[in-house]
Amino acid sequence: MPELLDGKRAVNTVIRRLGISVVFWIIIAILQILGGLFLIVFGYGVSMILCGAWNIYASVSRMKLMDQFKANPELIYPYYERDLNHILIFLGINLIFGGFIGVFASCYDLLIRDYVMKHREDLSIGLNSGDDYGQL
Repeated sequence: MPELLDGKRAVNTVIRRLGISVVFWIIIAILQILGGLFLIVFGYGVSMILCGAWNIYASVSRMKLMDQFKANPELIYPYYERDLNHILIFLGINLIFGGFIGVFASCYDLLIRDYVMKHREDLSIGLNSGDDYGQL
């Protein structure tokens, strides 16, 4: 039974942290768009606005991903196992085109991935018990 609780706790932690990441990215996107509007005169603003728009798109995609993880928690580990390159590319794009504010959320995403990698066994225990993770 303790193993089942560890699995539920790990799933809940990942989904909660992913929700925090979504909030970070939305805030960063808004700041990038506002900063881009301010810097549009210098030419750099257009890239910041585009990066902010991309971050809004990515946030909406992450919200959908959260719903998928709630319905199918067994998808969490495989997703994050193959997601390292995506996170690093996102970090680079935000560093180059979006200013430094996007780097902080990318680092948080790396921390989420690190948590998932360290809790592989917990994430695979008891996930098919029929529990509903939709009420987190």
